[in-house]
Amino acid sequence: MSTGTRLGSPTSPEATVRTPGAARQIAVLGLPMLLGAISSTMSGVVDTAMMGHYGTADLAAVSGTSAVFDVFSAVVLASLVAHQVLTARFAGRGDPPGILRSLRQSALWCGGTAVLLTLACELLGGPLTALVTDGRPRLGRIGAGYLAARGPTLLLLVPFGLLVAVFNAYKRPCYAVTAGMAVNIVNLLLDWLLIYGPGPFPRLGATGNGLATTLAWGAGTVWLAVAARRFGLRGLLRGPGPAEPPDFETSVPRLAWPSVVSSALDYASMAVFFTIIAGLGEAALAGGRIAFEVQVLIFGVGSAFAAAVRVLIGRAAGAGQGAETRRLWRSGRLVLLGPGLLIGLLLAAVPGACSRPFTSSPVVLGQAAQAMPLIALCVPLMAWTLGNVSLIRALGRTRLDMYANLASALCVQLPVGWLLAGPAGLGIPGAYTGLVAYWCARALFTEIAARRLQQAG
Repeated sequence: MSTGTRLGSPTSPEATVRTPGAARQIAVLGLPMLLGAISSTMSGVVDTAMMGHYGTADLAAVSGTSAVFDVFSAVVLASLVAHQVLTARFAGRGDPPGILRSLRQSALWCGGTAVLLTLACELLGGPLTALVTDGRPRLGRIGAGYLAARGPTLLLLVPFGLLVAVFNAYKRPCYAVTAGMAVNIVNLLLDWLLIYGPGPFPRLGATGNGLATTLAWGAGTVWLAVAARRFGLRGLLRGPGPAEPPDFETSVPRLAWPSVVSSALDYASMAVFFTIIAGLGEAALAGGRIAFEVQVLIFGVGSAFAAAVRVLIGRAAGAGQGAETRRLWRSGRLVLLGPGLLIGLLLAAVPGACSRPFTSSPVVLGQAAQAMPLIALCVPLMAWTLGNVSLIRALGRTRLDMYANLASALCVQLPVGWLLAGPAGLGIPGAYTGLVAYWCARALFTEIAARRLQQAG
Protein backbone atom coordinates (compact mmCIF):
# COMPACT_ATOMS: atom_id res chain seq x y z
CA MET A 1 0.00 0.00 0.00
CA SER A 2 1.18 3.53 -0.69
CA THR A 3 -1.49 5.61 1.03
CA GLY A 4 0.99 6.92 3.57
CA THR A 5 -1.43 6.27 6.44
CA ARG A 6 -2.14 3.30 8.62
CA LEU A 7 -4.75 0.87 7.34
CA GLY A 8 -8.03 1.71 8.94
CA SER A 9 -6.74 4.88 10.59
CA PRO A 10 -9.62 7.31 11.29
CA THR A 11 -7.53 10.07 9.68
CA SER A 12 -7.06 8.27 6.39
CA PRO A 13 -9.29 9.18 3.42
CA GLU A 14 -10.31 5.56 3.02
CA ALA A 15 -11.92 5.52 6.45
CA THR A 16 -14.93 7.34 4.97
CA VAL A 17 -15.64 4.43 2.64
CA ARG A 18 -18.31 2.15 4.03
CA THR A 19 -19.07 -1.04 2.16
CA PRO A 20 -21.81 -2.86 4.07
CA GLY A 21 -21.35 -6.43 5.25
CA ALA A 22 -17.77 -7.59 4.83
CA ALA A 23 -18.77 -11.08 5.96
CA ARG A 24 -21.63 -11.03 3.45
CA GLN A 25 -19.26 -10.04 0.63
CA ILE A 26 -16.96 -12.92 1.57
CA ALA A 27 -19.85 -15.35 1.69
CA VAL A 28 -21.30 -14.23 -1.66
CA LEU A 29 -17.95 -14.70 -3.40
CA GLY A 30 -16.70 -17.56 -1.24
CA LEU A 31 -19.65 -19.94 -1.43
CA PRO A 32 -19.40 -20.45 -5.21
CA MET A 33 -15.63 -20.81 -4.83
CA LEU A 34 -16.29 -23.36 -2.09
CA LEU A 35 -18.45 -25.46 -4.37
CA GLY A 36 -15.76 -25.40 -7.03
CA ALA A 37 -13.01 -26.22 -4.55
CA ILE A 38 -14.95 -29.13 -3.08
CA SER A 39 -15.65 -30.51 -6.52
CA SER A 40 -11.99 -30.27 -7.53
CA THR A 41 -10.56 -31.48 -4.23
CA MET A 42 -13.01 -34.35 -4.14
CA SER A 43 -11.19 -35.90 -7.10
CA GLY A 44 -8.25 -36.64 -4.79
CA VAL A 45 -10.57 -37.95 -2.10
CA VAL A 46 -12.36 -40.18 -4.61
CA ASP A 47 -9.00 -41.45 -5.88
CA THR A 48 -7.96 -42.43 -2.36
CA ALA A 49 -11.27 -44.14 -1.64
CA MET A 50 -11.18 -46.05 -4.94
CA MET A 51 -7.64 -47.30 -4.30
CA GLY A 52 -8.47 -48.09 -0.68
CA HIS A 53 -11.07 -50.60 -1.85
CA TYR A 54 -8.82 -51.91 -4.63
CA GLY A 55 -5.94 -53.14 -2.47
CA THR A 56 -3.63 -52.15 0.38
CA ALA A 57 -0.44 -52.32 -1.72
CA ASP A 58 -1.95 -50.14 -4.46
CA LEU A 59 -3.21 -47.61 -1.92
CA ALA A 60 0.20 -47.52 -0.23
CA ALA A 61 1.98 -47.05 -3.59
CA VAL A 62 -0.38 -44.28 -4.69
CA SER A 63 -0.06 -42.70 -1.24
CA GLY A 64 3.71 -42.51 -1.47
CA THR A 65 3.81 -41.43 -5.12
CA SER A 66 1.08 -38.84 -4.57
CA ALA A 67 3.40 -37.17 -2.07
CA VAL A 68 5.89 -36.70 -4.92
CA PHE A 69 3.21 -35.50 -7.33
CA ASP A 70 1.93 -33.10 -4.68
CA VAL A 71 5.33 -31.42 -4.67
CA PHE A 72 5.16 -30.90 -8.43
CA SER A 73 1.54 -29.73 -8.50
CA ALA A 74 2.23 -27.37 -5.58
CA VAL A 75 5.06 -25.77 -7.56
CA VAL A 76 2.82 -25.26 -10.59
CA LEU A 77 -0.02 -23.85 -8.51
CA ALA A 78 2.38 -21.60 -6.58
CA SER A 79 3.68 -20.19 -9.86
CA LEU A 80 0.10 -19.00 -10.47
CA VAL A 81 0.00 -16.95 -7.25
CA ALA A 82 1.41 -13.83 -8.89
CA HIS A 83 -1.36 -13.88 -11.48
CA GLN A 84 -3.98 -14.36 -8.76
CA VAL A 85 -2.64 -11.36 -6.84
CA LEU A 86 -2.28 -9.12 -9.88
CA THR A 87 -5.66 -9.86 -11.48
CA ALA A 88 -7.51 -8.81 -8.33
CA ARG A 89 -5.52 -5.59 -7.98
CA PHE A 90 -5.80 -4.73 -11.68
CA ALA A 91 -9.54 -5.44 -11.56
CA GLY A 92 -9.84 -3.14 -8.54
CA ARG A 93 -8.22 -0.25 -10.42
CA GLY A 94 -10.15 -0.94 -13.65
CA ASP A 95 -7.12 -2.03 -15.69
CA PRO A 96 -7.96 -4.81 -18.21
CA PRO A 97 -4.64 -4.33 -20.10
CA GLY A 98 -2.82 -5.07 -16.84
CA ILE A 99 -4.71 -8.34 -16.46
CA LEU A 100 -3.87 -9.27 -20.06
CA ARG A 101 -0.16 -8.61 -19.48
CA SER A 102 -0.23 -10.70 -16.35
CA LEU A 103 -2.02 -13.48 -18.21
CA ARG A 104 0.61 -13.60 -20.96
CA GLN A 105 3.59 -13.43 -18.62
CA SER A 106 2.11 -16.07 -16.32
CA ALA A 107 1.37 -18.41 -19.23
CA LEU A 108 5.07 -18.41 -20.14
CA TRP A 109 6.33 -18.61 -16.57
CA CYS A 110 3.89 -21.25 -15.33
CA GLY A 111 3.80 -23.20 -18.61
CA GLY A 112 7.57 -23.61 -18.69
CA THR A 113 7.57 -24.84 -15.11
CA ALA A 114 4.80 -27.35 -15.84
CA VAL A 115 6.63 -28.75 -18.90
CA LEU A 116 9.79 -29.47 -16.91
CA LEU A 117 7.91 -31.17 -14.08
CA THR A 118 5.80 -33.24 -16.46
CA LEU A 119 8.97 -34.55 -18.11
CA ALA A 120 10.26 -35.50 -14.67
CA CYS A 121 7.09 -37.53 -14.05
CA GLU A 122 7.40 -39.34 -17.36
CA LEU A 123 11.13 -40.02 -17.33
CA LEU A 124 11.98 -40.39 -13.65
CA GLY A 125 8.89 -42.12 -12.26
CA GLY A 126 10.77 -45.13 -10.91
CA PRO A 127 13.50 -43.29 -8.97
CA LEU A 128 11.03 -40.72 -7.66
CA THR A 129 8.70 -43.43 -6.40
CA ALA A 130 11.56 -45.27 -4.71
CA LEU A 131 12.28 -42.17 -2.61
CA VAL A 132 9.00 -42.43 -0.72
CA THR A 133 8.20 -46.16 -0.76
CA ASP A 134 11.15 -47.29 1.34
CA GLY A 135 12.67 -49.09 -1.66
CA ARG A 136 9.94 -51.75 -1.96
CA PRO A 137 10.09 -53.02 -5.60
CA ARG A 138 6.40 -53.86 -5.88
CA LEU A 139 5.29 -50.44 -4.62
CA GLY A 140 7.86 -48.81 -6.87
CA ARG A 141 6.46 -50.41 -10.01
CA ILE A 142 2.88 -49.52 -9.14
CA GLY A 143 3.76 -45.95 -8.20
CA ALA A 144 5.83 -45.33 -11.32
CA GLY A 145 2.91 -46.27 -13.58
CA TYR A 146 0.60 -44.01 -11.61
CA LEU A 147 3.00 -41.07 -11.79
CA ALA A 148 3.52 -41.42 -15.56
CA ALA A 149 -0.24 -41.48 -16.17
CA ARG A 150 -0.99 -38.53 -13.92
CA GLY A 151 1.96 -36.33 -14.98
CA PRO A 152 0.18 -34.49 -17.84
CA THR A 153 -2.25 -33.09 -15.29
CA LEU A 154 0.47 -30.56 -14.46
CA LEU A 155 0.20 -29.06 -17.95
CA LEU A 156 -3.58 -28.75 -17.62
CA LEU A 157 -3.37 -26.96 -14.28
CA VAL A 158 -1.84 -23.90 -15.97
CA PRO A 159 -4.70 -22.81 -18.30
CA PHE A 160 -7.22 -23.96 -15.71
CA GLY A 161 -5.69 -21.84 -12.94
CA LEU A 162 -5.08 -18.79 -15.14
CA LEU A 163 -8.69 -18.66 -16.31
CA VAL A 164 -10.11 -19.25 -12.84
CA ALA A 165 -8.03 -16.35 -11.46
CA VAL A 166 -9.41 -13.95 -14.09
CA PHE A 167 -13.00 -15.05 -13.54
CA ASN A 168 -12.64 -14.70 -9.76
CA ALA A 169 -11.12 -11.22 -10.11
CA TYR A 170 -14.25 -10.18 -12.00
CA LYS A 171 -16.40 -11.84 -9.33
CA ARG A 172 -17.56 -14.63 -11.63
CA PRO A 173 -16.72 -17.74 -9.56
CA CYS A 174 -19.61 -19.68 -11.09
CA TYR A 175 -17.36 -20.72 -13.98
CA ALA A 176 -14.86 -22.32 -11.60
CA VAL A 177 -17.75 -24.07 -9.86
CA THR A 178 -19.03 -25.72 -13.02
CA ALA A 179 -15.50 -26.62 -14.15
CA GLY A 180 -14.74 -28.18 -10.78
CA MET A 181 -17.94 -30.19 -10.94
CA ALA A 182 -17.02 -31.38 -14.42
CA VAL A 183 -13.61 -32.52 -13.16
CA ASN A 184 -15.19 -34.41 -10.28
CA ILE A 185 -17.92 -36.14 -12.31
CA VAL A 186 -15.57 -37.23 -15.10
CA ASN A 187 -12.96 -38.40 -12.59
CA LEU A 188 -15.48 -40.48 -10.65
CA LEU A 189 -16.76 -42.21 -13.78
CA LEU A 190 -13.31 -42.86 -15.26
CA ASP A 191 -11.90 -44.04 -11.92
CA TRP A 192 -14.48 -46.81 -11.80
CA LEU A 193 -13.95 -47.75 -15.43
CA LEU A 194 -10.14 -47.63 -15.51
CA ILE A 195 -9.24 -48.87 -12.02
CA TYR A 196 -11.61 -51.84 -11.78
CA GLY A 197 -12.09 -52.54 -15.50
CA PRO A 198 -15.74 -53.58 -15.68
CA GLY A 199 -16.83 -55.28 -18.89
CA PRO A 200 -14.55 -54.52 -21.85
CA PHE A 201 -12.51 -51.88 -20.00
CA PRO A 202 -8.96 -52.84 -18.90
CA ARG A 203 -8.28 -53.32 -15.18
CA LEU A 204 -5.44 -50.79 -14.79
CA GLY A 205 -5.41 -50.24 -11.03
CA ALA A 206 -3.15 -47.38 -9.98
CA THR A 207 -2.25 -46.49 -13.57
CA GLY A 208 -5.95 -46.18 -14.37
CA ASN A 209 -6.33 -43.93 -11.36
CA GLY A 210 -3.69 -41.53 -12.68
CA LEU A 211 -5.07 -41.63 -16.22
CA ALA A 212 -8.59 -40.88 -15.00
CA THR A 213 -7.35 -37.82 -13.13
CA THR A 214 -5.54 -36.48 -16.21
CA LEU A 215 -8.56 -36.94 -18.47
CA ALA A 216 -10.84 -35.34 -15.88
CA TRP A 217 -8.71 -32.20 -15.64
CA GLY A 218 -8.62 -32.08 -19.42
CA ALA A 219 -12.41 -32.01 -19.46
CA GLY A 220 -12.45 -29.22 -16.86
CA THR A 221 -10.00 -27.13 -18.86
CA VAL A 222 -12.07 -27.46 -22.05
CA TRP A 223 -15.14 -26.46 -20.04
CA LEU A 224 -13.40 -23.26 -18.86
CA ALA A 225 -12.22 -22.41 -22.38
CA VAL A 226 -15.80 -22.60 -23.63
CA ALA A 227 -16.95 -20.47 -20.68
CA ALA A 228 -14.30 -17.83 -21.45
CA ARG A 229 -15.59 -17.54 -25.01
CA ARG A 230 -19.19 -17.21 -23.89
CA PHE A 231 -18.22 -14.63 -21.27
CA GLY A 232 -16.46 -12.57 -23.95
CA LEU A 233 -13.22 -12.57 -22.03
CA ARG A 234 -11.03 -11.70 -25.01
CA GLY A 235 -12.97 -8.52 -25.77
CA LEU A 236 -13.11 -7.56 -22.10
CA LEU A 237 -9.34 -7.78 -21.66
CA ARG A 238 -8.78 -5.59 -24.73
CA GLY A 239 -10.60 -2.69 -23.10
CA PRO A 240 -8.88 0.57 -22.05
CA GLY A 241 -7.11 1.04 -18.72
CA PRO A 242 -6.05 4.01 -16.55
CA ALA A 243 -3.34 6.32 -17.86
CA GLU A 244 -1.24 6.30 -14.69
CA PRO A 245 1.01 3.28 -14.03
CA PRO A 246 0.26 1.00 -11.07
CA ASP A 247 1.95 1.78 -7.74
CA PHE A 248 2.55 -1.88 -6.84
CA GLU A 249 4.86 -4.67 -7.96
CA THR A 250 3.74 -6.14 -11.28
CA SER A 251 6.58 -8.55 -12.10
CA VAL A 252 5.21 -12.09 -12.26
CA PRO A 253 8.54 -13.81 -11.46
CA ARG A 254 9.24 -11.54 -8.47
CA LEU A 255 5.82 -12.15 -6.97
CA ALA A 256 5.76 -15.85 -7.80
CA TRP A 257 9.19 -17.14 -6.84
CA PRO A 258 8.68 -16.94 -3.05
CA SER A 259 5.48 -18.96 -3.37
CA VAL A 260 7.18 -21.46 -5.68
CA VAL A 261 10.08 -21.99 -3.29
CA SER A 262 7.74 -22.11 -0.30
CA SER A 263 5.37 -24.63 -1.84
CA ALA A 264 8.15 -26.79 -3.27
CA LEU A 265 9.96 -27.11 0.04
CA ASP A 266 6.68 -27.39 1.94
CA TYR A 267 5.50 -30.32 -0.14
CA ALA A 268 9.00 -31.76 -0.22
CA SER A 269 8.78 -31.79 3.55
CA MET A 270 5.48 -33.64 3.20
CA ALA A 271 7.24 -36.20 1.02
CA VAL A 272 9.79 -36.61 3.82
CA PHE A 273 6.87 -36.80 6.23
CA PHE A 274 5.40 -39.73 4.30
CA THR A 275 8.82 -41.33 4.13
CA ILE A 276 8.83 -41.28 7.93
CA ILE A 277 5.39 -42.89 7.95
CA ALA A 278 6.46 -45.44 5.32
CA GLY A 279 9.05 -46.71 7.81
CA LEU A 280 6.15 -47.72 10.05
CA GLY A 281 4.75 -50.18 7.46
CA GLU A 282 2.33 -50.38 4.52
CA ALA A 283 -0.77 -50.12 6.69
CA ALA A 284 0.57 -47.00 8.39
CA LEU A 285 1.43 -45.43 5.03
CA ALA A 286 -2.05 -46.18 3.67
CA GLY A 287 -3.80 -44.97 6.83
CA GLY A 288 -1.64 -41.88 6.98
CA ARG A 289 -2.60 -41.01 3.43
CA ILE A 290 -6.29 -41.26 4.28
CA ALA A 291 -5.87 -38.83 7.19
CA PHE A 292 -3.88 -36.50 4.97
CA GLU A 293 -6.57 -36.54 2.27
CA VAL A 294 -9.14 -35.52 4.88
CA GLN A 295 -6.92 -32.59 5.79
CA VAL A 296 -6.49 -31.72 2.10
CA LEU A 297 -10.27 -31.70 1.64
CA ILE A 298 -10.73 -29.40 4.62
CA PHE A 299 -7.85 -27.22 3.46
CA GLY A 300 -9.51 -26.93 0.05
CA VAL A 301 -12.74 -25.76 1.68
CA GLY A 302 -10.91 -23.18 3.76
CA SER A 303 -8.79 -22.07 0.82
CA ALA A 304 -11.93 -21.28 -1.18
CA PHE A 305 -13.07 -18.71 1.37
CA ALA A 306 -9.49 -17.53 1.84
CA ALA A 307 -9.29 -16.97 -1.92
CA ALA A 308 -12.48 -14.90 -1.75
CA VAL A 309 -10.96 -12.81 1.05
CA ARG A 310 -7.74 -12.40 -0.96
CA VAL A 311 -9.64 -11.25 -4.07
CA LEU A 312 -11.72 -8.74 -2.11
CA ILE A 313 -8.67 -7.39 -0.26
CA GLY A 314 -6.77 -7.15 -3.53
CA ARG A 315 -9.58 -5.21 -5.19
CA ALA A 316 -9.82 -2.88 -2.19
CA ALA A 317 -6.05 -2.36 -2.16
CA GLY A 318 -6.05 -1.68 -5.91
CA ALA A 319 -8.72 0.97 -5.36
CA GLY A 320 -6.73 2.51 -2.47
CA GLN A 321 -9.30 1.61 0.22
CA GLY A 322 -7.09 0.83 3.23
CA ALA A 323 -9.89 0.80 5.82
CA GLU A 324 -11.85 -1.70 3.75
CA THR A 325 -8.74 -3.86 3.43
CA ARG A 326 -8.39 -4.10 7.19
CA ARG A 327 -12.10 -4.78 7.70
CA LEU A 328 -12.09 -7.61 5.15
CA TRP A 329 -9.03 -9.19 6.78
CA ARG A 330 -10.64 -9.25 10.23
CA SER A 331 -13.98 -10.52 8.94
CA GLY A 332 -12.28 -13.17 6.83
CA ARG A 333 -10.52 -14.71 9.80
CA LEU A 334 -13.75 -14.99 11.75
CA VAL A 335 -15.65 -16.44 8.77
CA LEU A 336 -12.97 -19.15 8.48
CA LEU A 337 -12.54 -19.88 12.19
CA GLY A 338 -16.17 -20.69 13.07
CA PRO A 339 -16.64 -23.62 10.68
CA GLY A 340 -13.08 -24.73 11.42
CA LEU A 341 -13.91 -25.27 15.06
CA LEU A 342 -17.06 -27.25 14.20
CA ILE A 343 -15.23 -29.50 11.73
CA GLY A 344 -12.46 -30.09 14.24
CA LEU A 345 -14.97 -31.20 16.87
CA LEU A 346 -16.57 -33.61 14.39
CA LEU A 347 -13.26 -35.27 13.50
CA ALA A 348 -12.31 -35.62 17.16
CA ALA A 349 -15.70 -37.08 18.12
CA VAL A 350 -16.00 -39.76 15.39
CA PRO A 351 -12.53 -40.48 13.95
CA GLY A 352 -13.44 -43.99 12.82
CA ALA A 353 -16.56 -42.90 10.97
CA CYS A 354 -14.58 -40.19 9.16
CA SER A 355 -12.03 -42.78 8.01
CA ARG A 356 -14.38 -45.60 7.04
CA PRO A 357 -15.43 -44.31 3.58
CA PHE A 358 -11.83 -44.62 2.39
CA THR A 359 -11.00 -48.25 3.11
CA SER A 360 -12.43 -51.65 3.96
CA SER A 361 -9.24 -52.85 5.68
CA PRO A 362 -9.57 -52.93 9.50
CA VAL A 363 -5.83 -52.45 9.95
CA VAL A 364 -5.66 -49.42 7.66
CA LEU A 365 -8.83 -48.04 9.24
CA GLY A 366 -7.27 -48.29 12.68
CA GLN A 367 -4.18 -46.38 11.57
CA ALA A 368 -6.25 -43.61 9.97
CA ALA A 369 -8.51 -43.29 13.01
CA GLN A 370 -5.46 -42.72 15.23
CA ALA A 371 -4.47 -39.70 13.13
CA MET A 372 -7.92 -38.08 12.93
CA PRO A 373 -7.90 -36.41 16.39
CA LEU A 374 -4.62 -34.74 15.43
CA ILE A 375 -6.16 -33.50 12.18
CA ALA A 376 -8.99 -32.12 14.34
CA LEU A 377 -6.47 -29.97 16.22
CA CYS A 378 -4.99 -28.73 12.95
CA VAL A 379 -8.26 -27.45 11.47
CA PRO A 380 -8.89 -24.27 13.55
CA LEU A 381 -5.18 -23.39 13.36
CA MET A 382 -5.37 -23.86 9.60
CA ALA A 383 -8.41 -21.58 9.39
CA TRP A 384 -6.73 -18.76 11.29
CA THR A 385 -3.56 -19.10 9.20
CA LEU A 386 -5.49 -18.92 5.93
CA GLY A 387 -7.15 -15.71 7.07
CA ASN A 388 -3.76 -14.10 7.68
CA VAL A 389 -2.26 -15.43 4.47
CA SER A 390 -5.13 -13.82 2.53
CA LEU A 391 -3.93 -10.39 3.60
CA ILE A 392 -0.25 -11.17 3.14
CA ARG A 393 -0.67 -12.47 -0.41
CA ALA A 394 -3.23 -9.86 -1.48
CA LEU A 395 -0.72 -7.12 -0.65
CA GLY A 396 1.96 -8.91 -2.67
CA ARG A 397 4.15 -9.78 0.34
CA THR A 398 4.65 -13.38 -0.73
CA ARG A 399 8.10 -13.57 0.87
CA LEU A 400 6.60 -13.26 4.35
CA ASP A 401 4.34 -16.23 3.71
CA MET A 402 7.34 -18.18 2.40
CA TYR A 403 9.38 -17.53 5.53
CA ALA A 404 6.52 -18.54 7.83
CA ASN A 405 5.82 -21.71 5.87
CA LEU A 406 9.40 -22.92 5.58
CA ALA A 407 10.32 -22.19 9.17
CA SER A 408 7.26 -24.10 10.37
CA ALA A 409 7.82 -27.10 8.09
CA LEU A 410 11.59 -27.53 8.25
CA CYS A 411 12.30 -26.39 11.79
CA VAL A 412 9.17 -27.64 13.56
CA GLN A 413 7.08 -30.25 11.74
CA LEU A 414 9.75 -32.65 10.51
CA PRO A 415 11.90 -32.75 13.65
CA VAL A 416 8.90 -33.17 15.94
CA GLY A 417 7.21 -35.74 13.68
CA TRP A 418 10.36 -37.84 13.24
CA LEU A 419 11.24 -37.76 16.93
CA LEU A 420 7.77 -38.77 18.13
CA ALA A 421 6.99 -41.31 15.37
CA GLY A 422 10.35 -43.12 15.47
CA PRO A 423 12.57 -42.77 18.55
CA ALA A 424 9.64 -42.06 20.88
CA GLY A 425 7.69 -45.00 19.41
CA LEU A 426 4.35 -43.20 19.05
CA GLY A 427 3.85 -44.21 15.40
CA ILE A 428 1.12 -42.44 13.42
CA PRO A 429 -0.03 -40.19 16.33
CA GLY A 430 3.55 -39.05 16.82
CA ALA A 431 4.00 -38.18 13.15
CA TYR A 432 0.77 -36.20 13.05
CA THR A 433 1.66 -34.37 16.26
CA GLY A 434 4.43 -32.87 14.15
CA LEU A 435 1.75 -31.62 11.75
CA VAL A 436 -0.11 -29.97 14.65
CA ALA A 437 3.14 -28.27 15.67
CA TYR A 438 3.54 -27.02 12.10
CA TRP A 439 0.14 -25.31 12.07
CA CYS A 440 0.76 -23.81 15.53
CA ALA A 441 4.01 -22.27 14.35
CA ARG A 442 2.65 -21.04 11.03
CA ALA A 443 -0.43 -19.49 12.67
CA LEU A 444 1.86 -17.57 15.03
CA PHE A 445 4.25 -16.39 12.31
CA THR A 446 1.50 -15.24 9.95
CA GLU A 447 -0.33 -13.48 12.76
CA ILE A 448 2.75 -11.38 13.50
CA ALA A 449 3.32 -10.66 9.78
CA ALA A 450 -0.30 -9.70 9.10
CA ARG A 451 -0.49 -7.36 12.07
CA ARG A 452 2.70 -5.60 11.05
CA LEU A 453 1.41 -5.15 7.51
CA GLN A 454 -1.88 -3.60 8.58
CA GLN A 455 -0.09 -1.32 11.05
CA ALA A 456 2.45 -0.18 8.47
CA GLY A 457 -0.20 0.51 5.84
